[in-house]
Amino acid sequence: MKSIVAAAILCSAILPRAQAQEGALFERIAEPIAPRNIQILLEKDAKEALLEVKGPYYIFNPHDGSRVASGLLGKRFMIRELEAGLKWGEEFPGIHQIYIKPRSPETTIFINGIQYSGAVAVYGVAGSINIVNDLDIESYVKAVLTTQFPTPLEPEVMSALAILTRTNAYYNATKASTSFWHVAAQDGNYQGSALVVSNSPAEKAVDATRHLILVHPENGKNLPFATAWTENSAGKTAPYESIFRKEAFAPEKGVEAPHAALARQESKWSYQISKKSLAQLLDVGQIKGIELFVDKGSNKVYAVRVKDVSETHDIDFFSLQNQIGPNHLQSSDFTVSIKDDMVQFTGFGKGHGVGLCLYSASALAQNGENAVKILSKFFPETYLYNLNALPPGELEASR
Repeated sequence: MKSIVAAAILCSAILPRAQAQEGALFERIAEPIAPRNIQILLEKDAKEALLEVKGPYYIFNPHDGSRVASGLLGKRFMIRELEAGLKWGEEFPGIHQIYIKPRSPETTIFINGIQYSGAVAVYGVAGSINIVNDLDIESYVKAVLTTQFPTPLEPEVMSALAILTRTNAYYNATKASTSFWHVAAQDGNYQGSALVVSNSPAEKAVDATRHLILVHPENGKNLPFATAWTENSAGKTAPYESIFRKEAFAPEKGVEAPHAALARQESKWSYQISKKSLAQLLDVGQIKGIELFVDKGSNKVYAVRVKDVSETHDIDFFSLQNQIGPNHLQSSDFTVSIKDDMVQFTGFGKGHGVGLCLYSASALAQNGENAVKILSKFFPETYLYNLNALPPGELEASR
């Protein structure tokens, strides 16, 4: 990992210094929090939730930063919004938002039985509550990688994934800097901290790449961007915005993945379904034809147009895969044929086809390439940035 840190220091030396104050990212929570945090939406518009704190804690009012309560032994009650304010065992008259901060490193917080590190904010809105986990990004990255890779890949691939996950976290935090939260838990594949194990491959990868992110030049600024990885690209990757169909500040071109290209035929899959069954899955009347919308550089499908008797239905790839099932529609690299009453999907690879190809990355790691070299092959228009090279409290957040 020394090569990663050395490369990061070199890259950060040639990149312009960021200007925006990181503290501005967290203006919605007045209680002082650790720098470089991410705020994750756990519950949205819930009527109530079971909130448990094990160990000593403080309760602040995020509106003005005042401390409104504290506890030494923990607490376990349903929390809900009343007309007069929030209620968590006791009532908080006139207070519709609270911020619960552990007083000890041993304190843990549970929401509906799921354990979370960091602090928790609860916002009451019109009889419902929103719950947000305020967590340092390094812990967030460990939690995400632990749940997504219960069977770890090669150490250098895990290090590359740690950098990508951290980059994506900073992208979300800076993009939504004025919001009450930066990312929803389900969108970030975040399932709390209970599964994080000390000295695990995921934790080692995060610690070895601490504070390293990728940045992409955008309108004269070097910004973190939305990142992704795919299990097997079948030879080519697609740009993030082409497949996800949303702004990402990411590189505008995909890349070739020679290792996956050599094994393309081995990754071939097919799925056959009747037109009637497919119409039911897609909630359309009848299927008269299917047109594919394809990213030209990679031949990855980002949407389909299903032709009914009298109308058409446009469905993006992710919705289509969710409705058909990821075990059936295994990748975005596919073609469709219709014969008689049957629809045949034939494709290659696995996953959406965006970002780091894990199949190729593993092959590169086995051939001795480190995380920096692996990332440079899949994100050639980007630079590795060491956030520790920034003056305290500064982060490029201007959009």
